[in-house]
Parts: sequence; structure tokens; C-alpha cells
Amino acid sequence: MPAHPDQVTSDVVLALHASPTQGSFVVTGAGSRYLSWLLGEAGSSGTVLDAQIPYAGHALNDYLGHQPEQNVSEATAIEMAEEAYWKALRLDALAHPDSIGERQIIGVACTATIATNRVKRGEHRAHIALRTASGAAASAVWLQKGPRDRSGEEEIVSRAMLIATAQAAGVENKIQLDLSADDRYEEPHPVAGNPLTRVSSGDVPYLFIDGQGDIATSTTGSIVAVAGSFNPMHRGHREMVEVAGRITGKTAVFEISVTNVDKPQLSASHLDARIAQMRRQSPILITRAPTFEEKADLVPGTTFVIGYDTAVRVVDAKYYDGTVEAALNGIRETGCDFLVAGRLDNGSFRSVADLKIPHGYESLFDVISEEEFRFDGSSTELRDGRSG
Repeated sequence: MPAHPDQVTSDVVLALHASPTQGSFVVTGAGSRYLSWLLGEAGSSGTVLDAQIPYAGHALNDYLGHQPEQNVSEATAIEMAEEAYWKALRLDALAHPDSIGERQIIGVACTATIATNRVKRGEHRAHIALRTASGAAASAVWLQKGPRDRSGEEEIVSRAMLIATAQAAGVENKIQLDLSADDRYEEPHPVAGNPLTRVSSGDVPYLFIDGQGDIATSTTGSIVAVAGSFNPMHRGHREMVEVAGRITGKTAVFEISVTNVDKPQLSASHLDARIAQMRRQSPILITRAPTFEEKADLVPGTTFVIGYDTAVRVVDAKYYDGTVEAALNGIRETGCDFLVAGRLDNGSFRSVADLKIPHGYESLFDVISEEEFRFDGSSTELRDGRSG
């Protein structure tokens, strides 16, 4: 079979490049021809953010961060696609800080064992997986040993990858797999939903992503949480979480709510895109609690790190159905408090001393001194291209 794509294959690749889909692609064992097809047509930069071939076993281990139980399996393909997805989101956020989450991002992976210069004891097979904002899908192909050489088996695996990618991107394709009665093909099918949407749907009150990217439904020990929308994340956020952890001695995390008092609920793609900026850098708490009173009920004993502008809203009666005092009482009863970082406000640097805190609640608000932390930029300025 020819290595160059036929017209049908070329048409599908060009349609992919014309679609809004962008992603990160990773293959091992087979699938290099698929990458060649993607990169060989004009417009590939509109689709391919990153492509990798961790071919050696230790290279795959390094890509995943551990040694998989079996290199060629559906589970490993799904894990590879997961890594590719988060990498693509990070790359997209770096390129488009003004519109995080606006593009259709995918992670595509294949792990395979096909014909080579020695006889293999196991089956010739390929497992393919894709990760999108809605979740993961998988497909697979098992090939009869003998009738085809390596190039012939590579062609089929690459075509199967293109079929799965086109389906995920919503691109029509008429690609056929040249399979015999002794081959077996498992069409792309959903295998897992997006785990983070469990918070959006209300299935769980919150999720905690640790520094390794693993997801749990509880926290361990007291935390200090830098709350924000991270649209986009900036240097000030990273410095703030570092300083807060040092000051309090608690585990420092970022906290993001899928709902906000002044804004619509975050979609799955927007939530994933914001999480990708900090995943595996610091732990992350995901809630659907728009107010600090609700956050405090979820994670008692937490210190919430906020900027002066947010602190002003915390003590503003218009953000509460009841009184400010009642809300602060509730927060105090959970053992939570605030650590406030100063900010420029109308040309003046303002902090805790400038807040109108109701009498008797001053101890709830501690200060990060200007010497310990000051950042005069903002996410808004980053979106406008005015800050770093």
C-alpha cells in the first residue's frame, strides 16, 4: 500500500485542517504515517499544536510519568490521550490568553504492536483513544499475522486513527479499512465522561486535584486557597499561592468555582482550559460555590487568599441576601478566614486597613504585606495584551 495518502484520505485531512479542532498527538508502535498525513497537507498548523512519538519503552514511561501495566492496551491509549489533551490545552492557553477555552481541543493517541523484522508472539493490534471536553473515546484494530508487511499494517492503523479523529472533530469521512474476515475492528465509542463535570452537574460538592493530577473527592489537612477565575492565569497568581503557603504553613491550592455571582456557569471546555494552566503545578480545588460563605461550608478550616478588590466585595452587603455580619459569622463558625493581598485602586495601593470591615470581625482578615507580595497586573490586562 502506498505511504502517500489517496484522494479520500487527503480530503479528510484537509477538512480537519479547515475545522476548528486543534490538538496534541502522540503515537507509539504505529501511527507515524497518520502524523505524516496531518503534517503533509497545507494548513496543518491549524490542527497540530504538538506531536510526539515516545517510541522506546522508557520514553513512553517518561511521557506518562510512570510505567503502564501494559504498553499496548486500551487503558494505556486512554492515558496517553489524557496527557495529550491537557498538553494541548496548556499550549492553547499560552497562544490565546485572551480567549481561553474558545477552541475545540483534542488529545489523540495510539499505542500499537505491528509487523517488524522478527516474529512477535502476541497479536498485531493497535489501540486508539481520543480525549475531548466531553470525555474519552476509544477504538481498536486487530490484524491477522502474515498477509501484510509492516507498511501495510501501518496504513490500516493510520487510517483507523484518521477515522477516529474525523469523528471526534465532526468531519465527514469516507475512509475504508481494507480488512479481511480474520481481522477485527472496534469502532470509536465513548469510554469515559469528563470527570470534572461531576462538580458542574452537582454529583459531588467539590473535587480536589493533587499536584500529580490525580482527582479526589476530599482534601487532606487544612488548606490555604487562592480563589480566582484564572482567565488567564498570571505570574501574580503563582507568586500569591507560594507566599500564602509559606505564611500559613498550610497546603497551598488554587480554587476555582464553576459558578460565579456575576457570570454564567463555566462550560466543560472553559473549565478544563483554566485548570490546564495550573494542573501538576499546584493542587486545585474545584467547587460550584460562588460565595465564600458556601466555600467555607464545603472546606472548613480553609484560609482564603484574596486580593483587595475581592475583599471589598466580601464585606459589601449587596452580595448577600442577609447581612454581611451573618455571612461572616457563618464563615467564622467553619474555622475559615481570609488572607488579603493589597492592590492598586484608583492609583493608590490599598489593603486590609482600607476595608470597611464590620466591628468584631477584624480578626477574620489578615494581611499579606506589600513587602511579601505585590503584583499590579491583572487577568483583564493580560487578555488585552497589556501585562505579563
